[in-house]
Amino acid sequence: MSNNASLTPVKDLKPFKTKWRSQVKVLHSWLQNTGFGGETLQMVLTDEQGEKISATCKRNNILSVQRKLPLGKWRVLTTFSVSQASGQYRPTSHPYKITISDETVISNSDLIVLSLPRYEDIIDGTLKTNFLIDVMGKIVSLEPVQTVQVEGQDRKKVQFRLLDANGKDLACCLWGKYAEKMEACVEREQPLICLIRFAKISFAKISFYRGEVKITNAFDASIVYLDPTMEKALQFKEKFKLHLIVRDDTETCKLLLLNTVAKTIVGHEAVDLWDDSYDVIEDPELLPEQVRALEGKSFVLAFL
Repeated sequence: MSNNASLTPVKDLKPFKTKWRSQVKVLHSWLQNTGFGGETLQMVLTDEQGEKISATCKRNNILSVQRKLPLGKWRVLTTFSVSQASGQYRPTSHPYKITISDETVISNSDLIVLSLPRYEDIIDGTLKTNFLIDVMGKIVSLEPVQTVQVEGQDRKKVQFRLLDANGKDLACCLWGKYAEKMEACVEREQPLICLIRFAKISFAKISFYRGEVKITNAFDASIVYLDPTMEKALQFKEKFKLHLIVRDDTETCKLLLLNTVAKTIVGHEAVDLWDDSYDVIEDPELLPEQVRALEGKSFVLAFL
């Protein structure tokens, strides 16, 4: 299993060392014969961010590289040299190129490439419903798992909403084994991130779904991850979250504010406050002054 934290993006590769580790796939490859260098394998590689870089290997490594680094498959390259790219016609604009040698290790990658549409595009009907999509968000308003009759058979279902980093929410309904997977989450107090891959956009009957677009599983084709650990999910989980204990004349409650609303209250972007030190500021004694200054202040919150 690849450790995403130790992977170097293609844009950051430079010639000063060989102990690089990057996750790439081959977009294109061809054999090239030069009078001074003999036969070589030339490749165009890309990473998850879409950055491209040229790569090459010499004749004695060609068969091995072609076998281990097939077209379109994600692989992790470890230990390779990076040098200045040259030539009149270059397939990428990257200033450097990769050279794969006998020391280079090519291993399988566990990368899951997600294509996450905006919640707004799902809700307003912009997306075509005959294509399955990936959806990720924080689970809110999780209802108890129910057993209902469907065509004379008992089936479990669970309804909940997913919240994105901008405070937009999306109705979801999972059936069968996917609903069973959610049962253990009903009593959980900590925020839970859910990723539904190959999900179906449903415009079901108004009497059943209260007239709103709902995400559901596409029979058994969908995959549901709870608190997934791939890079995009971890980045989403570490989006700005402001935990508050608030009270009025009647009661005290806990609130979790995301991104847009939190910025309005604090007056600063998250990145300005944590400076890439997320683990440090989880210590309540080390909160930024801008957050500590909220204590005792009054705000009017409208829940629509």
